[in-house]
Amino acid sequence: MSHPPQYSDTPVNPHGGSQYPPGRGAPPSRDHSRLTAEFKLREAFGWAWKTFIKNAVALLIPNLVYLVLIGAAGTVLVLGQGLGTKTTGSANAFDFTANLSGQQTAIMLIGNLLFLSVFAFAQSAFLSGCLDLADGRAVSIGSFFKPRNFGMVFLAALLIGVLNMIGWAMFVIPGVFIGIFTQFTISFVIDRSQSAIKGLASSFSTVAANFVSALLVWLAIPTLLVVGLFACGVGLLVADSVASLVLIYAYRKLSGGQVVRPDQPGYSTGSNGT
Repeated sequence: MSHPPQYSDTPVNPHGGSQYPPGRGAPPSRDHSRLTAEFKLREAFGWAWKTFIKNAVALLIPNLVYLVLIGAAGTVLVLGQGLGTKTTGSANAFDFTANLSGQQTAIMLIGNLLFLSVFAFAQSAFLSGCLDLADGRAVSIGSFFKPRNFGMVFLAALLIGVLNMIGWAMFVIPGVFIGIFTQFTISFVIDRSQSAIKGLASSFSTVAANFVSALLVWLAIPTLLVVGLFACGVGLLVADSVASLVLIYAYRKLSGGQVVRPDQPGYSTGSNGT
């Protein structure tokens, strides 16, 4: 595999897009030390915030829709899990006993598949819009409802979920490392049309070569979401939008791609409409 071009000097399409094919990003680079030196978390947040300000409505409305859909799917999942469980109590403790019929098992399975499908669709579509912003393309509300490579995103989300279950079952540390090393999987699957397995491998290799930067991103994103949660309502939607943009910025920079600055000449500001 040949070395990629030097992205800091790469010309930007005058219409706002990158020189790479849509949805592909840049090829991975082997010069990881140089890429790590170029990535700064402060700059990631700065880019994410400026990009959010320029495209606030286009980001917030889809985020609200997906939050409602994921919440509804989660409610169905919880209700399905509760159907086959009976509770017996004593003076000192409660005992939970599973008593599942074939129908109840089917309901639980459907609930899990529904939740995963909604989550995967939201990830695929919303991050696709964020990748358009990273390429300097104009976006609208509709841009965040156009999933890319949905089948592989669904499979990737399923694999990540299984890995996380295994990791956390082996106590805390394995689960933490799985979370760190898989955080860019879906971005690879969407942006470069990779398979779920290839996306996992790409995420693992990118994090391994840029571990400190990847760790900072992994810590910063949930911290931002917690702050947004305390702000309630719109604060959570803003935090989630900015967190998604930070993730995309980090993915592009650490994997050898490029990100168009919102203040760069030729950057297309979203219409914030449909």
